Amino acid sequence: MGNRHSGWLAVVLALLLPSAAWAGEKPAKKLAGEEVIVTQSGSGEELRGHIVDLTPESLAILVDGRRVEVPIENVLRIDSTHDSLKNGAIIGAAVMGGLTALSCADVRDAGFCVTGIAVNTGLGALVGAGIDALHKGRSPIYVKAGKSESALQVKITW
Repeated sequence: MGNRHSGWLAVVLALLLPSAAWAGEKPAKKLAGEEVIVTQSGSGEELRGHIVDLTPESLAILVDGRRVEVPIENVLRIDSTHDSLKNGAIIGAAVMGGLTALSCADVRDAGFCVTGIAVNTGLGALVGAGIDALHKGRSPIYVKAGKSESALQVKITW
């Protein structure tokens, strides 16, 4: 009976873990049409819109129906408003699965524990993904590199 439950646990864990076969074959991220927030380096002004074109020299963004060209040297950062639900699902699964595993320390029936861990890990993943879907955050796509001379340095001397 215990082997059957550990088999199901292995299947559930295999589905939750990223596939090694996809690791080097991810397609390049397409940015055209993505909703972004662009912070300009000179004024600090933020432009909200959709990317039309992004080249090493310039950024074309559609803001309120008009095309705005911004040279890359004038861009401080580009933030995406799209956030993957994967990290929320992973955090929720880890928290619920971990708490359930800790609570199984005193339970003598291993099959009951394995089933509880599997079910609660799945529920935690759903709750985590749901909470992440409600969160509208910013994910940086591009951040302008600072000059090394002006970087904050902390030195400890004795």
